[in-house]
Amino acid sequence: MEVVVPRTASSNSSDAPTSMVARVALIINSFDQAGKHMSLDEVVTDTGLPRSSAHRILTQLHIAGLLTHGPGGYRLASSSLPLTRMTDHSQLRGVASGVLERLHADTALVVHLGALLSADVVYLDKVGGSGGVAVPTRVTGRTPAHASALGKAMLAKLPAEEVDATLAGPLRKCTPATIADLPTLHQELALIRSRHGLAYDVGELAVGLSSIAAPIEMGGGELAGLSLTGATPARWLKRMAPFLTRAARGISERLGATTAATAHADNSMTVTDDMLSRVLRTLSSDDWV
Repeated sequence: MEVVVPRTASSNSSDAPTSMVARVALIINSFDQAGKHMSLDEVVTDTGLPRSSAHRILTQLHIAGLLTHGPGGYRLASSSLPLTRMTDHSQLRGVASGVLERLHADTALVVHLGALLSADVVYLDKVGGSGGVAVPTRVTGRTPAHASALGKAMLAKLPAEEVDATLAGPLRKCTPATIADLPTLHQELALIRSRHGLAYDVGELAVGLSSIAAPIEMGGGELAGLSLTGATPARWLKRMAPFLTRAARGISERLGATTAATAHADNSMTVTDDMLSRVLRTLSSDDWV
């Protein structure tokens, strides 16, 4: 069922809804078909919202990964269609499952599979960690993206201006070693790009733990990654890089083949209450006012 918001055909901003929920729903409903591109001016005309409000909401939807933005304007990301984000992550977990088990067996380190959601890493799967050194993460849990190798590996895939938009606001220090200012973080991300995506952290997320991470190529604007974590010196982690990059490349290749096989799936679904509820769960209401 489409989100229904009463509105007039007038573009007069005085007719526009004032509640946060209604404004978000109004913009979402403007993209009434998969693949439709709209410029900021077209969204303003279609919704009757003030230009500044429309731009702010579009920016937040883009940061949340629900819209993509390119030369043709804004359009719904594949993950914005009902249940698609859940399906994509389920597909990723299925493709990665055996690879994670093998990587853990090869390295004896904790293996994480994660995705970038706004400014956080959300953990999709975890192998290892039930004995020995405790790693304070859990499946479905979140940690700040700037504070871990896994998050930095994914952030390094974004252009600098998108990193700034994604990490708007103060960067939280999880430990004394956490990078908590954007200029230093940008230098770190540039270094990661020069290493073809390999990222490290030494005690940045949790004292006494080190990680190495690599991105997974997903396409469609989705960002995912793979990491190894343990109470291990960084120099020893570097020896694990070939195992990690082989695993990330294998997942990317398998995911590409699976995605190609389903490329002609029906994308004609309309935006639903489920999508709106996910928008509101992802973002703070303070971001919209």
